[in-house]
Amino acid sequence: MLFALCESMDEAMSIADVIVSDCDASSGNLVEHVAAVLAEYFEDQVTYEQAVNITRSAIGLTSTPLTPSSDGANETREQMEHNNESDEDASLSLSDNEEYITEGECELCEREIKLTRHHLIPKSTWKKIRQRIQTASNAMAENNTNKARIVLGDVLFAEIPHDILNDPSLSKGFLNKTCDLCRPCHTQVHTLHDEMVLAEKYPTVEKLLEDEEIVKFAKWAN
Repeated sequence: MLFALCESMDEAMSIADVIVSDCDASSGNLVEHVAAVLAEYFEDQVTYEQAVNITRSAIGLTSTPLTPSSDGANETREQMEHNNESDEDASLSLSDNEEYITEGECELCEREIKLTRHHLIPKSTWKKIRQRIQTASNAMAENNTNKARIVLGDVLFAEIPHDILNDPSLSKGFLNKTCDLCRPCHTQVHTLHDEMVLAEKYPTVEKLLEDEEIVKFAKWAN
């Protein structure tokens, strides 16, 4: 049913990514939380009760299968697993380059030291982030700001220049933003958060410095 409500497989996958990353799988109200996100995203298309049923089926609490109803969504489980494996391979080949680039001040611990380049939007996430930007752009074109915010998440929606939402082809510069970090700080950033979380929640140095664990480490390193 979820696939049938979306204009493309990419949109469905973007929605699924956002919901999964936004949920705490250990929380007792996981079903209610996910259902609320779905109901809000699809507005009048899905009732809260329908969203609950979709969610329960998706996480295996019922035996009702989710059956794609559009021709473009008839992707088999084998195809989806193959695509996931391809994405994982791409992640390995596109990970942040931690080679030293110069000497200067680390933007986290402020030490004068050899620096590495940290991509604020890690390269391994670019494919999914581009898909989300495109979906959000389509929503903005329909004057549906709330849908765009849900797709991107509050942090990315606030940080992405709105001219990119008007024309997603301009996203290259945003995706390529970097900061200069010493190797210990750079390693700590990637130890604390996986790359999709970094893209979604910490796309600026200012956001990195809002993380208590990163600040604690930076003060210790300094």
